[in-house]
Amino acid sequence: MNAWTIGSGTLALMLAAVPVYYQLEGRTVKATTVQYSITTPGDAEEVGLCLPSIKGRGEAPSEGSLWLVVHGVSNAGYYPVRQVELRSGEEEWSVNKIQVGASKSPAGQRFELVLWQFDQDLTDALDHIPKDYRVFDGPPKGASVVSQPTTIVRRSDTKHCE
Repeated sequence: MNAWTIGSGTLALMLAAVPVYYQLEGRTVKATTVQYSITTPGDAEEVGLCLPSIKGRGEAPSEGSLWLVVHGVSNAGYYPVRQVELRSGEEEWSVNKIQVGASKSPAGQRFELVLWQFDQDLTDALDHIPKDYRVFDGPPKGASVVSQPTTIVRRSDTKHCE
């Protein structure tokens, strides 16, 4: 073997290891990120127009805010309905009285509940948008999806939240 063969072989091994290093490092970063989940209601649970309580797990974000978003599976809009108030050091949270769809929504219609984290600029902007106009086609700039969606199914009741 000559020096050229040894040198090029060594270089090829080093270049082959670079993607492995970055993949491992990426996994480490993912493992340390905060995980959020919706624990109540459960997936495929039937609910009325007024969902009395939503519970979940996850710590307070270091910056920005966490929002509960409702999305009709057959619709295009995502509705940030309520900011989730998280207390530092506590992992469990709850939100009370959320309306799911409209009173005319048919029984059996599916909705997704999902959590989005907003950066501080988007949080400040959302505070100035009237509740009925908070509709997005997907996560806007400054927002990221931080939980798996929980799919719920509407019953036929039309009792609004009091």
